[in-house]
Amino acid sequence: MRYRAEQLAAGELSATPAPLTDDFVTLTVWMTLVIGILFTLAGVRAGQRWLTFWGALTLLACAWYWVYLFL
Repeated sequence: MRYRAEQLAAGELSATPAPLTDDFVTLTVWMTLVIGILFTLAGVRAGQRWLTFWGALTLLACAWYWVYLFL
């Protein structure tokens, strides 16, 4: 089915607007930080270098975000 340029699709009428704050991004970074810590600890404990690598890389990405945020 086609819609005209000025006409909205049926699902778009009740769509929620995008959030105006960065709280969702901050929550995602905190969750990623916890996951990175868990990955790193599990990788070191189990002797899995790939898991340690991805956990450390995740922690570096979180650290980069916080440095970017506060500079």
